[in-house]
Amino acid sequence: MVRVIEPSIIFGYLVIGALLVLVGLVIIAIAKPVQRHLPKAQVPSFAPPEGDVVTHGLAVRADRHVLAAALVSLAVARKIRVLAPRGRRGPVAIEVLAGTGFSPDERFLLQAFRPMHFTPRQERRYLQALAEIGIHVDTVADAPEMLFLRGRGSFRRHRRRELRRFFDAARDRMHAEGLSKKRPNSVHLYLLSLLFLATAAIGLVLILGAFVNGDWLGAIPVALDVIAVFWVLTLSPPPFLRFTDRGRELRRELSGLRDYMRLAEQERLRVLESVAGALRAPAGDPTPGGVALGLRPREAADPVAQAGLDRIVLLERLLPYAILFRQERSWQREFEHLGGAADLSHNMRVLGSTLDGIMTMLDVLLTIAQIVRGIGLVLSLFGRAN
Repeated sequence: MVRVIEPSIIFGYLVIGALLVLVGLVIIAIAKPVQRHLPKAQVPSFAPPEGDVVTHGLAVRADRHVLAAALVSLAVARKIRVLAPRGRRGPVAIEVLAGTGFSPDERFLLQAFRPMHFTPRQERRYLQALAEIGIHVDTVADAPEMLFLRGRGSFRRHRRRELRRFFDAARDRMHAEGLSKKRPNSVHLYLLSLLFLATAAIGLVLILGAFVNGDWLGAIPVALDVIAVFWVLTLSPPPFLRFTDRGRELRRELSGLRDYMRLAEQERLRVLESVAGALRAPAGDPTPGGVALGLRPREAADPVAQAGLDRIVLLERLLPYAILFRQERSWQREFEHLGGAADLSHNMRVLGSTLDGIMTMLDVLLTIAQIVRGIGLVLSLFGRAN
């Protein structure tokens, strides 16, 4: 006989869950300003400082947006092409364009999305994923180099392992270059992970008790509490790198770039289209902003056509940094106003949302795993002591 659980008990479970969520949100409210803070720049910067977009993303503590920025940077350099569905569903893939060269770090990043050697099951899944996007081949060797971020051809276990190696190597490189200290600050993530694990453990006991006693309805609010606390964990910032003096100087330069990009967004007509703000003068000579972006002097051209060209150059060069600074929506709207760029804008949106989700889950699962390993180590030491 199934008993009906008292409404007051269900209400009590929900109140406890709400309190746990509130505690988690307070922790996040304390951590978020630390993540978003950048030192004040002396002057705006027209171009990114020396280094790669991965290092710069970690320097501004935009860890969960670094992956999207790095792939957009490769797309801007015409090394890859993003294939995204028109709707919310469907596979998201990256086509590696033939005849383009990649640095070791770029190749390391791309290999995180596809195993070097397929198992028979992985090969079947990969060929099925290719068929979903209209590529019908009999073997992997006959297929173009495609990397799947979402769908049947995405290998999540391989991706988690290789992306963790990629970002560990990037953080180690920053430490070796004297930009950051060795250990990041993860106190907020540890607290939230412990909160989630405690909620999950207690929730499991309550759910089992509810089923044993026939009060199966009591399992529903407990499960909702566990899901809510996990959701709060996904909102938390990733671990904070701690910077040296040299690293803080890099952050100031990136802050200047962010200020410039905000100016370009707020007053785009004046900055991007006027004679004073264009990257070239009507005679064809680069302005200081154009020189900073690497434009070379050229013969006089139609000022209107030249302004359009320079506008595209500016947007393309800085789009990865718009993602790091969370300005990508307004900059993508700029692409939609350029001829033939609507598909690029759509693909960038899909790519960004997909990769942000991948990085969030990678951070959360990695932190929970570290906490579980730590608890296991403590329990094993306690068992030996007894």
